[in-house]
Amino acid sequence: MSASAAPIPLDQFAAALLDLEIPQLHQESARLQNSLYHLERSNTTLAEYPDDEDCKDAIRYNQGVIEQQKQRIEIVKMELVRRGVSVGHMGLDGPIPTSSSSGDVQTTATAQGSSMPTNGAANGHTGEDEGVYL
Repeated sequence: MSASAAPIPLDQFAAALLDLEIPQLHQESARLQNSLYHLERSNTTLAEYPDDEDCKDAIRYNQGVIEQQKQRIEIVKMELVRRGVSVGHMGLDGPIPTSSSSGDVQTTATAQGSSMPTNGAANGHTGEDEGVYL
């Protein structure tokens, strides 16, 4: 995503997911995970130049994008769970959201049990643009 293109707000992202089929939701999660992998790899390389202000700025910018994308992955997971799809097979760490009787989302468990790779490169993604862009 270019610096001039702002991502859509999280509430609009969540609303857009309602129109996607389950395979598309998985595809979007994989696209986001692939992007995270590359951003984190980039930050590791940039960190090799601790005195370079441009590198420091790029790391800070990437960190913000990483946090946004992690939030989006959580929203995709919540949508999958809302539809009754198990997300444990996705091999994602972190809480699995569950719905309470009042409709609020709560986090009560941790995704475990899968040895499937979670980053895009391990899944065969090489940085090619795939998925649904929201």
